[in-house]
Amino acid sequence: MSKYSAMIHKFLFLLIIMFSINPIFAQGTIVEDISIKWKPSVTYNGKDDLSLQIVIKNDGKSNFSLKDWDLFFNTMYPIVEANTEVYKLIDLSGNLFKIEFKPKFITPQDSVVVEYKTQFAIVGISTRPNGFYFLNKLDKTKFEGVGRVEYEDIEPIEISNRLYLEQLYAKNQSFQKEYSPIKIFPTPKSLKEMKGNFDLDKGFLVEAPSDWQQPINKVLEGVAQIQFNAKKNNFIVRLNSNLEAEAYRLSIKPNQIEIQVSEKVGLFYALQSIRSLYDDGASKYQKKVDYLPCIEVEDEPRYSYRGFMLDIARNFRSKSVVMKYLDMMARYKLNVFHLHFIEDEAWRIEIPGLPELTEVGAWRSPAYLDGNSLMPAYGSGINNERKYLTREDFIEILKYAQERNITVIPEIETPGHARASIKAMEARYNKYMSQGNSAAAEEFLLHDFEDISIYNTAQNFGDNVLNPALPSVYRFLDKVLEEFRLMYQEAGVPFKTVSLGGDEVPPGVWEKSPKIKALMREQGLKSVYDVWTYYIDKINQLCLAKGLQMAGWEEIGMVNKGKGMIENPEMPNKQNMLLDVWNNIIGGGNDDLVYRLANAGYPTVLISSSNLYFDMMWDSTYREPGFKWATFADLQHSYSLFPEDYFANIHTYYSGKKLDKSYLDKLTRINDKGRANFKGIKGGLFAETILDDDALDYMVFPRFFVLAERAWSQRRSYESEETYDQTQFDMEYIAFLNRVVKVELPSISARIKYRLPRVGLKVENFVLRANVEYPGFPIYYTVDGTFPSLSSPKFDIRKGVKVKSGDKVKAVTIDNDGRFGLLSQLSID
Repeated sequence: MSKYSAMIHKFLFLLIIMFSINPIFAQGTIVEDISIKWKPSVTYNGKDDLSLQIVIKNDGKSNFSLKDWDLFFNTMYPIVEANTEVYKLIDLSGNLFKIEFKPKFITPQDSVVVEYKTQFAIVGISTRPNGFYFLNKLDKTKFEGVGRVEYEDIEPIEISNRLYLEQLYAKNQSFQKEYSPIKIFPTPKSLKEMKGNFDLDKGFLVEAPSDWQQPINKVLEGVAQIQFNAKKNNFIVRLNSNLEAEAYRLSIKPNQIEIQVSEKVGLFYALQSIRSLYDDGASKYQKKVDYLPCIEVEDEPRYSYRGFMLDIARNFRSKSVVMKYLDMMARYKLNVFHLHFIEDEAWRIEIPGLPELTEVGAWRSPAYLDGNSLMPAYGSGINNERKYLTREDFIEILKYAQERNITVIPEIETPGHARASIKAMEARYNKYMSQGNSAAAEEFLLHDFEDISIYNTAQNFGDNVLNPALPSVYRFLDKVLEEFRLMYQEAGVPFKTVSLGGDEVPPGVWEKSPKIKALMREQGLKSVYDVWTYYIDKINQLCLAKGLQMAGWEEIGMVNKGKGMIENPEMPNKQNMLLDVWNNIIGGGNDDLVYRLANAGYPTVLISSSNLYFDMMWDSTYREPGFKWATFADLQHSYSLFPEDYFANIHTYYSGKKLDKSYLDKLTRINDKGRANFKGIKGGLFAETILDDDALDYMVFPRFFVLAERAWSQRRSYESEETYDQTQFDMEYIAFLNRVVKVELPSISARIKYRLPRVGLKVENFVLRANVEYPGFPIYYTVDGTFPSLSSPKFDIRKGVKVKSGDKVKAVTIDNDGRFGLLSQLSID
């Protein structure tokens, strides 16, 4: 053997020895034998015992080293820190937690059990931990994700499960009634049915201004052959200057379709109504529609502001997803897209001149301790990618939205929820300071290094609030606004409104900032509460100088005088402030906040957390995704929203506990001044629990249809405490439900993975009864405890199914694509 061969053999031998002692040395292989199981402890009851377990098991044949590695994970609810003989559990802020292990290794087929407690009970699958990864203690650039994670459900006790399924059955059954079909959706202001039909085989021979032909082609594609400039026309668009911009009149006669509008946007909505009428026909015949029924329609929207908010910050959604939702908005006549692109956990739009916003702010990484990325959040784990919309992406979105008569309002979160921008600008500061350029370093700095104020936000951060005493904060906002102006300009779209956030600034901020104290002396401010109104006025002035309306969350129109936030009647230039009011939680004390702020002179938009926050759980079922802090919101509860008379049909908390009438009597009602300031409504989705595109669709649809109906369709006579009629409300809901199920869901099924209905179950004299939340979906079932499939028997709703003691019933809806609804199951006694 040569000298070199001997050296190679010796080196290989040492490597073999090293890997046999520490088989996790090489990154990429350290956790392949590790599995994690999360489960409730045996004593967990969701009330006074919130003990949970994370079981880390070594499924391999060699020792798994713990001495060099810590385990990290995300979880929604705060965890009680712990220090035991086996592990130390540490809260790292945000929703990131760390486990430090005290044993040196886990032997083969052995486990380490971490028992911990949350501060709130686990309500469903979205509040379980996720994003597990190991990080090397000595080299913070080495990390490995755990690929095998198993969850044990928190099962309801059988009595509670049976009661829930029986109540669901009864609720479903109450909607199995005759209904008056909705021919056009959202429901128009007036629709009169006439005799006869318009034969679609004739095609549309269109007379319309040439620059209005594009929407006709796009919206009516596939309805009938379209021809412009024919000798004899049967589809005529006429100008009627007496109509409002978004209003239209539509007449369909056997030989002619006529649309009257004053502006192009009115034509767009008239075309959507024709398309909606066509979809109604397609749902009945399940084939090509040959005709349109003759009707006369006069229509206009209830509200000028009909919005949808999408959070792409906490979990990113791509340009294509944004555009898909713009299509849905246009189809259902919504006209404001609120783009929530910055949060504590990420900044998602490229800003020229401030590359750190996406280089750092759009990058979540386990290696965040070097200051060049943000900590993992919401299950991002080792997903080590920068995710954001490029400048070109945003310009394309603006153009796409404008073609669909949708205004895009970007939201730049300030002064709170700003950790991503703060950390990005801190990285910029460090970069330029290392180059000796202090002027560049401090140009856009967003926090005071000397500030030792102690605070904690609802999202568990203590370092996420801008410092209003820094001139660099306003330079930063001015720079970002200017770059947005240039993007709108390049898109050829007016830039009229921007949201500057303003929500959830917690107690304790700024109290120990030397620069804030100097500002207070300079401005004659008596307390840090006055710093808030100083800041809001200053950024509103910034917007005014740029010709922008400043939108923001409700707090921008409020003030704290030492006893909590109340509406601020003294805010200057309040008519330039558009308030998004979310807090109408039933029984929460601010049920009337939107009315108080509108009455106080602020333009307001209601984004009801109790009805139209689409990230709320559908119901209390453990397998339902989402949160419940504001409500449980199934379709019927969402539909119960009466925007301007919220109390007409609010009789119980969402828990079912009855509201005391004396409580409701003390709440403020909207007055005539307030109605003039009440601009509209919107729905929204915050994305903490949205891990993929299908999850987004599931949470939004079909509740999105409630937003469309309540935003466009006219106020009903029963939307009043004086004239509320439960019977009329129920019948309209049944009509709405049938339109949604029979027409709208089938028409969007190729693009939207909406929530499938749950099965209600009831047993009477050993006959199983079953029905679904929204009608028309087939139920598949088994009685032997196996999971149903398309090959399982279909349930006959009319006859029911005979069962016997000991049967284990499982029932589920399955659609044509093989997607499953949530499982309903019960044991027969």
